[in-house]
Amino acid sequence: MRRCRRSWVPGVVAALLAVGGLFTGTAVPAVEWEKLSEKDGALVERRAVPGSRIGEIRVTAHSPLAPAAVFETIWKYQEYPEFVPFLKRLNLLSDTGDERVAYEQLALPFVRDRDYTIRFRKRVDPATHRYEIFIESANDAGPPPDGRHVRVTNIRGGWTTEPGPDGKGSLVRYEMQSDPGGRIPAWLADRTQRHAAADLVRAMLKRALEKNGGK
Repeated sequence: MRRCRRSWVPGVVAALLAVGGLFTGTAVPAVEWEKLSEKDGALVERRAVPGSRIGEIRVTAHSPLAPAAVFETIWKYQEYPEFVPFLKRLNLLSDTGDERVAYEQLALPFVRDRDYTIRFRKRVDPATHRYEIFIESANDAGPPPDGRHVRVTNIRGGWTTEPGPDGKGSLVRYEMQSDPGGRIPAWLADRTQRHAAADLVRAMLKRALEKNGGK
């Protein structure tokens, strides 16, 4: 299994990854989003989360593909080890069709590897062609800490894919907020998370294009 040593991706697959307009059902006070960067088609924003040392990241991008095609790539969780950065292990614990629970391990540079169990729920609106995937921690549904990994907690986020503003292609949003645990300073976790989230979105859209005959 390939290990990509770029930037840290918490709850990727959650990543992916985990990830959120889109929330996991937990009420979040309205806080203004702050623009951090806009590069290579990805707008990255951040906002503070009351009571947490780590902020929430939102990445917005566009794809020439239809929302259904992008969603299909994001929902093909079993293929994540082929292209998601740092994912060294993925065990699907349950799958009811609309909800999945998975255990993941991440191999990270410079710090101890992380692990966590997460729950994914999908919601599809055929009338508006809006697709959502909600991500949240589910450590109680997975294996206990093994002492070799730092357990990641409080993962919350997800994906939204819907038609673009002009009716062409897709508008894709990814949101994620989590605490990597351990002794990683908050400023470093915030900084690496923002880069990692943008890299993940670009990788996901690239994968979708490849799977649909694009380059």
